[in-house]
Amino acid sequence: MLPRTNPAPRPRRGRVARRGRAVGRRVAGLVMAAAVAAGQATVTGQATAAGQAPPLERVGAVPVAAGVLAATGHLLIAGAGTGVDVFDVSRPEAVTRVGRYDFEQPVLDLVPDGSDGRIVYVANSHDGLRRLDLADPAAPVVSGTLATRGQAVGVARSGRHVFVGDNSLGFDVVDTGDALRRVGEYLGDGFPRDIAAAGSLVFLADQPAGLVVVDVTDPAAPTVAGGLSLGREPVTGIFVPAARSWDAGQPPVAALVSGTAGLQVVDVSNPVAPTVTAPVAPAGRFAGVAMWADRLFVAGAGVLRVFDLTDPGRPALVAESGLGGEAGAVVVGEAFVFVATPQEVVIFRNP
Repeated sequence: MLPRTNPAPRPRRGRVARRGRAVGRRVAGLVMAAAVAAGQATVTGQATAAGQAPPLERVGAVPVAAGVLAATGHLLIAGAGTGVDVFDVSRPEAVTRVGRYDFEQPVLDLVPDGSDGRIVYVANSHDGLRRLDLADPAAPVVSGTLATRGQAVGVARSGRHVFVGDNSLGFDVVDTGDALRRVGEYLGDGFPRDIAAAGSLVFLADQPAGLVVVDVTDPAAPTVAGGLSLGREPVTGIFVPAARSWDAGQPPVAALVSGTAGLQVVDVSNPVAPTVTAPVAPAGRFAGVAMWADRLFVAGAGVLRVFDLTDPGRPALVAESGLGGEAGAVVVGEAFVFVATPQEVVIFRNP
């Protein structure tokens, strides 16, 4: 989820602004009629749990406080403030810190490249997008930079492109060749609150439009494919399965977070008309979410819960573990699940 920042002043954009308004009107025309008279989405099921779920296997911990996390290969990248720490978690019972990099601006989001496990893209606030090369984890280097139009607060990846969420302007489409190069942009009238990507689609949590689905088949000309409005309920977070966990193209489900309705499973198999299928209650106040294949990992109030989304209308609780502290960011890799607490990042085996 993107950090809560105050929206920056909106620049006058002339013809570009008019194009953004036209896109906004198209979203309104395509938005799924999923809200009832009170402004709440209609759902077709609810989360279920049969008795007490078994615990996940806790295999270690990383002694670091982190606001954002990324996992790639045998490395965990933990961002806090303006710095990132790199940890070798190949032996989770004996984690070692192998490197660190300090930026000038805050690290607001991280996403791994996914190709060789050695590249991480950083949403670096007013310094834009940074490509952090971990070929030598002990000596991370920035191998690419790109100034973005405003404040870079979120980043998502699909294929050779990354999508950089702006605090107030939409998102940039960036080609990740030898030199980072902006090749397209999406301009909307709302304020982006989170961003995710899968296949040829970018999912944007927009305030006040709701969930906006953008087709980036042509990176130079993103077009709105569809959307989902929750009425006056603001959508603040959007999550899709990690790219490495899904090899069948566009995943059929996502998860979104909104103001009072909390966490909900969304059927995105038809991106023109996404629909809410079921609510998922965290253990107490929602804190962090991640998806891996058809599993949903939800952290809240010192507890991590895992739901099976094989039937998106009836999420089934399959595992539950205490964290020993309040929960924060969650990230899932091939082997492990990482959950931030105020004192450490707890490591569980991916069930």
